[in-house]
Amino acid sequence: MADETLETTTLTDTGNYWADAITDGYVYQCSCGELYSDKLAAYSCRKCRKYCVFGRCTHVVDIKTGKVVMGTEPTKAAYEEAKVVAEARWAEEKAELERWIQMQNEEGPLYEAEMQRREEAARAAAVAAKLDSEWAIQDRLMGR
Repeated sequence: MADETLETTTLTDTGNYWADAITDGYVYQCSCGELYSDKLAAYSCRKCRKYCVFGRCTHVVDIKTGKVVMGTEPTKAAYEEAKVVAEARWAEEKAELERWIQMQNEEGPLYEAEMQRREEAARAAAVAAKLDSEWAIQDRLMGR
């Protein structure tokens, strides 16, 4: 049996990426880096909601000229402020996702705490229902 060698290929030829994008008409880049053929489409990029610290597209750059064609490029200070807020939001979202995963898997300390809270609420509801029933019996016996 002959020696077999694995051919390695790259998925994207990054050397010609920008040239190919310009040739194909994708010349507008939004804040998160996505390329579009229309500057309005780039300015309303939905990926920026997730990948841009501002949560929206702030500006569009024409990659042929390197100039901003829509919006305004944020300052470094504005970017740093937005980054702090975004990182806090992302940490909160991550914690919520972890809580949801624990609840779906029915395991972990958050699940145990939630089950205990539900049991206590059910006990309190049962005590309240019993008291309501006893008051109703007393009212009926007194002719009310």
